[in-house]
Amino acid sequence: MFTVAQLAIFRRIVELGSFTRAAESLGVTQPAVSQQVKVLQQHFDVKLVDVVKGRVRLTDAGRFLAERSEQLLANAIALEHDMQEFSATKVGTLRIGATVTIGTYGLAPLLAAFNATHPGVDTQITIRNTDSIVSAVRMGELALALIEGAASGSDIHILPYENDELVLVVPPSGHRLSNRTAIRAKDLTGERFITRERGSGTRQLIETALQRVGVVPAGILELPSGDAIARAVESRLGISIVSRLVVERDVAIGRLKSVRLKDVDLRRTFRMIRSRSTTPSPAGYAFETLVRDRARATGVTRTHLINS
Repeated sequence: MFTVAQLAIFRRIVELGSFTRAAESLGVTQPAVSQQVKVLQQHFDVKLVDVVKGRVRLTDAGRFLAERSEQLLANAIALEHDMQEFSATKVGTLRIGATVTIGTYGLAPLLAAFNATHPGVDTQITIRNTDSIVSAVRMGELALALIEGAASGSDIHILPYENDELVLVVPPSGHRLSNRTAIRAKDLTGERFITRERGSGTRQLIETALQRVGVVPAGILELPSGDAIARAVESRLGISIVSRLVVERDVAIGRLKSVRLKDVDLRRTFRMIRSRSTTPSPAGYAFETLVRDRARATGVTRTHLINS
């Protein structure tokens, strides 16, 4: 198989009309240039040039190759430029995953910071629940992802980057807890909970926390998003425990009431996960650096690192 370098040498000979001048312009010896032309002739099994009185004269085959190789070499030069731009994260696509809470409420500031320094890079976001996102990383479908649920295993790196807190929300009026500011977990007995589907990191944390204090919901209403849950609580279909990010505006304007749980720790940490076996793109590495900077800025210490 011939190489792009051999075609480039041949084209230089065609342009300058001399093996010697082609060699000088390329910074190689004249025998090296002659050898590459010889290899091309052997590969195509046809003579490409005649040398008449020290000057190069193309054969019909040589003229044909010169014409056909012009566009190929132009494409190769463009490809080299594009790859340099890609490796410098000036172009390309950032492909990352995010769980529903982070993708809906917590990802925008990170993307804004990334786009400010990499405006030529497109972004593709995959948003699913925690189980699905972790599986996609393990299968190599995603190199990087942001999750709020649990993940473990020697096949992935895990980097906590931001703290979060879940809050109990109830209807602002008409509910037995609407006038309370703080309660104990036992006060939740008999309540109907509105929650995300199984596989959600938020739901996993809530179920674990309630089981530890012996609280069993009277019923469960599953909804697919934080906004849907907020509207259901507002409509008095039940109560919920969700990320503060999901309901802070609704609480601020009085559409929902936040009630503190005195004896349940609802703090958690958002994490970036990366497959050990899948190499991120240059844009992926740049985004990872941004997330690491965010971890330092938010005070999430290295002692939180798991399997890193």
